[in-house]
Amino acid sequence: MKLLFIIIFTITTAIESLKAQPESIWQLLQDGSIIRWAYTDGDEFNGPSLNESVWSYHYPWQYSDCSEFYTNGNNYEFSYNNTIESETIKLISKEETIQGHKLTYCPDGSSDIDNCLIDGIPNLRWYNYTSGMIFSKRQFKYGLFEIRFKLPIGKGLVPAFWLLGINPDEEFDIFEYKGETPNKIHIDTHCPNGCNNYPGFIWPIDFGGWVTATGNFSDGFNTMMGEWEPDACFWYLNGQDFAIWLGNFNYQAHLIANVAVGAAGPCAFSPPFVDSSTPFPAVFEIDYIRVWSRLDCENDINISNYNQSEISPTTITGKNINISNFSISQDQTLHVIGTETITLGDGTSFNGDVEVKTVECPEPTKNPSFSKNNDSLRIISTNEKAVNISHSTTIANKENLPLLYVKIYPNPSDGKITIEFIGKIDCEVKIELIDFTGKVIFLSDCISSKSIDIDISQFSKGVYILKGTFNNNSITDRIILK
Repeated sequence: MKLLFIIIFTITTAIESLKAQPESIWQLLQDGSIIRWAYTDGDEFNGPSLNESVWSYHYPWQYSDCSEFYTNGNNYEFSYNNTIESETIKLISKEETIQGHKLTYCPDGSSDIDNCLIDGIPNLRWYNYTSGMIFSKRQFKYGLFEIRFKLPIGKGLVPAFWLLGINPDEEFDIFEYKGETPNKIHIDTHCPNGCNNYPGFIWPIDFGGWVTATGNFSDGFNTMMGEWEPDACFWYLNGQDFAIWLGNFNYQAHLIANVAVGAAGPCAFSPPFVDSSTPFPAVFEIDYIRVWSRLDCENDINISNYNQSEISPTTITGKNINISNFSISQDQTLHVIGTETITLGDGTSFNGDVEVKTVECPEPTKNPSFSKNNDSLRIISTNEKAVNISHSTTIANKENLPLLYVKIYPNPSDGKITIEFIGKIDCEVKIELIDFTGKVIFLSDCISSKSIDIDISQFSKGVYILKGTFNNNSITDRIILK
């Protein structure tokens, strides 16, 4: 009974946490097939303070080698106003003088604030700048990592959104940015032995570089997604796929958003350094961060004698999942997502951060909130090191590139459902909502807008079917009206 209670509690917690964000993404590929992504983690930053069970506001180790490149601060705040989805977190860079031992934590993990050590020496240094960051306590391996953000402008400011592997020098940089070039972002991968030597990497010789957008990232909110697969990483800006790296990161990673202040070198992207023209305080504002996992809708999965290691995926999905002789230690994270059933056998204990839930898969029949602020930027050019890809590109087994993402939320609903579209929209897209008798109670086709709101408050509480048709293919999801 104890185990059953734990599972029910976990599932209930997961449902409650999904009220504020999409639970599903439908991903339409070039060949017309549809992939379902399920929400597994993230933060809408709707609360009054940082959720410190999920995030740290500093690195769990020593300071950066860059003497004035100080990113381990706790400068963040939440903002609220009356606009839709206005809750954000602000990572703030400040020009202020502070001594290491007067900070609210010790980078070496000790509790003696007055004698924080770096390499065995008390940290008595004075710093001229502080800045904000969030560092995920959970670790991830594979998924779709999404952020909606607005960046500061100013010389020497370097915000970033990235994954840092447990294996040293392993990074998936979804974006890096310099405040003095507000229309550019930098994408990259870092590998312990050089990313060019990783299995499966064939082109280009040296990946990574700056890409130019149609406008400035400081002018409004935009959405970036980084997709981490076993054999490739993809980059998307507002639904536009613009780069691919073929290779494999083999270790779990922490998710990080931070602002660095370049005031001395040698540091990444410095010079130029901050100067009298740099506006302080400077703000890296984040609306939300969401992590999605690709669903396996076909295969039955048996998990037995499972021991998670640093190279284990952090999400397991399958049609019917059977678990036995399974344990997770206190410092480990795992999401188990079944599309039909999850069966717990003998010898199963969850001591770590575990989520177990079932979700529906798309049913093929043969087949985002981006109206607010500025979500229209697109990449228009890259330097010689960054990879341009188009929907006609065929590289390895990645010929079916995404054409469209469709988000559905909230689910369960109190009376309104929002459908958001990211990417290519045309008259071949149709959305239907069907009641339990099979009657179509909502229909929208030849869709041209980026967002549709469906009011179902006048209908009876219960389960409804949301159906999306894309050319000759279709997929469905259950919608719960509370």
